[in-house]
Amino acid sequence: MTTLTSETDSIQNLSPARLRELLAPKSIVIIGANTKSAWSHFTFTNLVSGGFDGDLYLVNRRGEECHGQTSFPSIADLPETPDLAIVLTGTNSLESILEEARVKGIRNLVLLASGLGEAGAEGMALQDALVRRAQEADQLILGPNNLGFINAHAKVAAFSHMTQMPMISGGVGVASQSGALAIYLLPYMASRGVGCSTAVTVGNEAMISAIDVMSVLVDDPDTKVIAAYLEQISDPAQFLDVAGRARAAGKPIVIFKAGRSEASARVAAAHTGSLVGDDTVIDAACRQHGVIRVENIEDLVATAGLIEAYGALPGPRMGVVTGSGAMCALVADKSETAGLELPTPHPSTVQGLHDAGLPSFSTVNNPLDTTGYISVDPSILTKAAQCFIDDPNYDFVVVNGSWPASRAIADMNRVTQDEMLRQLTSSPKPVIAMSFLPTEVTEFGRAYAAEHGYPHASDSFDRGIPAAARSAWWGKRAAEIAADGAVPAAPAIAKPENTERWTEVQSGEFLRSHGVPYVPALIAASAEEAVAAAESMGYPVVLKIASEDIAHKTEVGGVRLMLQDAEAVTDAYLFIRTSVAKLAPDARVQGVAVSPMRPAGNELLVGVVRDPQWGLVLAIGFGGVMVELLKDSAVCLLPVGPAEIRRMLDSLRGIKLLTGFRGGEPTDLDELAAVIFGVSQIAVGLGDELEELEINPLRVAGNQIEALDALIRWKVG
Repeated sequence: MTTLTSETDSIQNLSPARLRELLAPKSIVIIGANTKSAWSHFTFTNLVSGGFDGDLYLVNRRGEECHGQTSFPSIADLPETPDLAIVLTGTNSLESILEEARVKGIRNLVLLASGLGEAGAEGMALQDALVRRAQEADQLILGPNNLGFINAHAKVAAFSHMTQMPMISGGVGVASQSGALAIYLLPYMASRGVGCSTAVTVGNEAMISAIDVMSVLVDDPDTKVIAAYLEQISDPAQFLDVAGRARAAGKPIVIFKAGRSEASARVAAAHTGSLVGDDTVIDAACRQHGVIRVENIEDLVATAGLIEAYGALPGPRMGVVTGSGAMCALVADKSETAGLELPTPHPSTVQGLHDAGLPSFSTVNNPLDTTGYISVDPSILTKAAQCFIDDPNYDFVVVNGSWPASRAIADMNRVTQDEMLRQLTSSPKPVIAMSFLPTEVTEFGRAYAAEHGYPHASDSFDRGIPAAARSAWWGKRAAEIAADGAVPAAPAIAKPENTERWTEVQSGEFLRSHGVPYVPALIAASAEEAVAAAESMGYPVVLKIASEDIAHKTEVGGVRLMLQDAEAVTDAYLFIRTSVAKLAPDARVQGVAVSPMRPAGNELLVGVVRDPQWGLVLAIGFGGVMVELLKDSAVCLLPVGPAEIRRMLDSLRGIKLLTGFRGGEPTDLDELAAVIFGVSQIAVGLGDELEELEINPLRVAGNQIEALDALIRWKVG
């Protein structure tokens, strides 16, 4: 992967048609063909074994016979202009090869060579030069530092490493920023019976990015699910656009994004910055826009395979039929963790199971253990499954089963095979077969499934249950986004004058002027002014240091609460000034802010911070000064609408505190969401001027909602 910034990022507005042309060539030339080269051997044999039936040419500078086929000594000697050139030569020859290809009229090239953008400034300079040359010649480069692609339906396996051929064609399209990972991913997909439509490795993304590939897969009629391995998301706006288009097309995107560590420095003086890290933002972006994010390659394949076969599951209520008590325990644990529901069977199901022959000593639960009686009557599994299929309490049903690994196993299960196939393919609700433990699909099993029309079988409960949960989540999330509609445009707000020395009082006045409920405050420059302000407001009051340089006031002794009289205010004023002078001697201080002391309530943080890549990000959390410790927060990109903000609130672990916990006065959460929406619209309206906005705390006591403290930081420069 590229680790430096390129001067010539991927082609602007690369058209899907242009990329499709590269991925579906009718004629191909391998440049740098050599019988002694493993790269050449794999490239040639993959194309031939993969079923490519177009013209295949070889260029070897000595004109030697390669792989049993005549070669040409130069590109110029080719009898026609190929649609695609796969370039296997080293870095130093690339400029001359691009020029020879230009003269011949070759427009599409796959460059395998490494030592370019991933290898430091010198390599990046060479890569940029190649891209400029290609752009001038209307050429398109895949790579460099990649292994090519496989278009399974078009039978083009332009892949330069060992892999299983022919590929199992199917509906999962793959975009990978790593070529090496694809070496293992593609055979792993095959071993789990997951078919591929198109798989593309992009390497350094000099002209074609993984997101460009994902964009093409959205419009590919052979692709039902998009699976991606990403190491970085260099163009968030394009990523979100592709996510929206895929959602509209009914195609889930499943990504494995490597690297959950903090990758970029973010200077955030307020608490919001501690809640909004790089990976947290990517998680939020995926969740908000209906992209499924998984933790590993196994889950990427399991999830994509299940969704390809069954689409979005209609809900989270799952019925499970197994032949083992151990399976039931595992499924129950996995389901709870994944967020699936296991409703108890309907009374009619209980009766139906016993009528079907389930032994009287068995207990009817969900998951259901058909017990060892299955050895006496193998049909009890399919009879029980039918009872669960007919049960209105379940959105989908999981049965313990898999593709047969051998003829012997297929023959042994012939009694129930036809009925299970009917249930898997013709039931009014999804019925999914899952193995107990990870199971590799054999060649026999693959052929048997294809012959008889068996749908995908999850390789284990361990992978399949979370995959089912993700499928159900995707369907629900896509429906929510469609129902929400577009977020109302935020009115533009001009940056006020003289913001360089804003205190919380100025921040509060600004927010109040734009509709945010905010506690009144006055700045006192002396103890006498503080007492006068307190008496005008009425006791009790709170005193806070007023300084644009101090975000965490309590850490410097800058806050005193519940002051009941003039003497207490005087003492508090003097204490604050003395403490701040000692602990923050360089801070600019405008005075001490005096505000009415509000009764106790729940404290929320509502913050907006500018992410260097993703833009403005909203964070909502519980805790006030404890927010960094509790980390009970929800994050999303701006702009966002009131309905999604309400979902953010519902996702907080402490939400019961706002809904009448232990007799407390409940809060109208829609009204609270509306207040937070107003804050978010102010942030969006300020546009590029805003760096950070934080209200901490936002006091919520029943339906009394009021900001007690705020910080606004403006973009510098």
